[in-house]
Amino acid sequence: MKTLKLATTLFFAALSVASSFAGMNRNPNKFLGNITTGGYEQCDISGYKFSDYWEQVTCENGCKWGSIHKGWGKFDWGNADRTYQYCKQNGLIFKFHAMIWGSQYPGWIKGLSVADTKKAIIEWYDAVAKHFPDLQIMDVVNEAIYAGGNYHSPYKDTNIIEALGELANERNHANYGCNKNGYPNTNSYQWIAEAFRLARERWPKAILIYNDYNTFQWQKTEFINLVNGLKACNAPIDAAGCQSHDLNDMGGAQFKNALYEIHDKIKLPIYITEYDIAKSDDQVFYTRYSEQFPIMWEADFVPGVTLWGWQYGSTWVNGSGLIRNGQKRSAMTWLENYMKTDAAKNAKAPTMGGPSVNGAVKLSKESVELGESVKITVAASATEGVDHVDMYANNKLLVNKYMTPYEFEFTPEETGTVTVKITVFDKKGNKSDATASVLVCDARKPFNGSAIELPGTIEAEDFDKGCPGISFFDSDDKNEGAAEAGADDYRQDGSGVDVVKLGNGGHAIGYTAAKEWLEYTVYVKEAGNYSYEATVSSGSDAAKFHLSSGQYDLTSTISIPQGADWDTYTTVKGNLSRRLEAGEQIIRLTFDGAYGNVDKIKFTCSDCNSSTTGIENLENIFGAGEYAIFNMNGEYLGKMKVEAGEYINDVIKQSVRANGPYILRNLNTEVSKVFICR
Repeated sequence: MKTLKLATTLFFAALSVASSFAGMNRNPNKFLGNITTGGYEQCDISGYKFSDYWEQVTCENGCKWGSIHKGWGKFDWGNADRTYQYCKQNGLIFKFHAMIWGSQYPGWIKGLSVADTKKAIIEWYDAVAKHFPDLQIMDVVNEAIYAGGNYHSPYKDTNIIEALGELANERNHANYGCNKNGYPNTNSYQWIAEAFRLARERWPKAILIYNDYNTFQWQKTEFINLVNGLKACNAPIDAAGCQSHDLNDMGGAQFKNALYEIHDKIKLPIYITEYDIAKSDDQVFYTRYSEQFPIMWEADFVPGVTLWGWQYGSTWVNGSGLIRNGQKRSAMTWLENYMKTDAAKNAKAPTMGGPSVNGAVKLSKESVELGESVKITVAASATEGVDHVDMYANNKLLVNKYMTPYEFEFTPEETGTVTVKITVFDKKGNKSDATASVLVCDARKPFNGSAIELPGTIEAEDFDKGCPGISFFDSDDKNEGAAEAGADDYRQDGSGVDVVKLGNGGHAIGYTAAKEWLEYTVYVKEAGNYSYEATVSSGSDAAKFHLSSGQYDLTSTISIPQGADWDTYTTVKGNLSRRLEAGEQIIRLTFDGAYGNVDKIKFTCSDCNSSTTGIENLENIFGAGEYAIFNMNGEYLGKMKVEAGEYINDVIKQSVRANGPYILRNLNTEVSKVFICR
């Protein structure tokens, strides 16, 4: 009969078989399983004994959080225990499904605070660990992909996400390179990673799986991103679980391409966890099984396949099930015959399970200018103890670190993308790799070689050259404007900023997203109060931007009027809220709302030629000291102090926060003068 072997080296051995066999499978490297179905969990069905066909059991419902946890300190283990004992008596593999899921959780946790949800999660984990201390394989988190504005299951109806995220923060799990792609909250993949850490602490030898559906067709990319995000978070994930409910109308070749693509990109073993075909037509049912099953079974990265139900009418979808009206369907007969073939018996599988070596790498910066340094920080762990960590830059060894902290600072020597690889070794020579990359750019400089003179015009597309995050920030690295019909790639520096071509042959910034920004080196020829005139367009009412310089905003948020389309440009005008001082400086254009185009911004000085507003002249007239401020009606507004070198205009704005004429009385000399604050 089947037994479970666990190795103690780098990976625990795959769930495998001994020399005698039960069920249809004759392959010592893989398992073929099925589920118990219905509210009353039982394995055998009328006329058929489970262990005559299958060697692994998953409870369809009996192990779920909502099925067991009935309130604080209250648990009903009945259905789970019946299946567990059946496995023990018949030498079958018992899989726990599932620890955390956004559905079928206890109804009483729905109204809990974050703090109490944390307590409930810990109580759940501890209770399962006490009741089933020898679990060998489990789905830790189920259906947490975020797509289309929501999760695959209603996690947002509870505080599960927030609770697990706080548990991660409280236990000081640093966010080493966690991938936030696709997630709307700051916890990102970290909350899922924490669920895996909790499981690893309680079941150090169990195989820990992330499980989800629609992985082959509709959310394949999101599934890949999530699994790789967990790896980046240093989560102790051992394998990915593809439920395989989305294969009803998928041909064999298409399925194979999707399965192999997922494995190529996540580099983890893949369990087929919930395979079913919902087809009542026996010929179609047979065709799908005969096309798809050999592909998954013979993939050398698949350790096991679990079918989701075998009695027709007792499965969660119509048309599924291999036994119909007490008779084997043609696909069941085919499966029995296939499992006797050499291809099935000799198919290879990975050795896998709780990894003894984990490594994750974090870089201090995503992009740097040539000559700047980058700090590498590594999180490393190993069940056999960490021996040392090797660090590489573009395959060149930088350092061997034998003591914590595993940190090193290096300076890239050339521009381009530098791949940093770290290798963590345990005391027995086993190892684990992780990589991260940093973009190295030439030093920042104005686009045309010299600063843009003001008064004058900033062409929006002529932002400074340099690194993302230093000279500009764009939400992706693709220049969508360059792909338009008749467009040209105006910025051929690989920035990814979206530049569109105008009908007059000029260019503008387009395809904008909120929080994107661009910076321009300008030279202000004469200090003064400036106005702006921006040439803009939008087909949306959401487009907004503002201007700033250093720590100061130069404008409030400016709305871009919604026009007929993005090709119809108009102008928006206004005054800068702060004087521009003479000399070279940086002006930043930040998009506060998406879908706005900006062609150019013209800056005009309203008072640069007026002797009454020259800062130097005003300082000579008024000087440092304490002043009482009055409006032109003689009403006392307050007192201010001007330090040597300070601009009176700025001090007044900080005091009364409004432009206009004021009477200033020097409290030392009692001399009063009129000052116009602009």
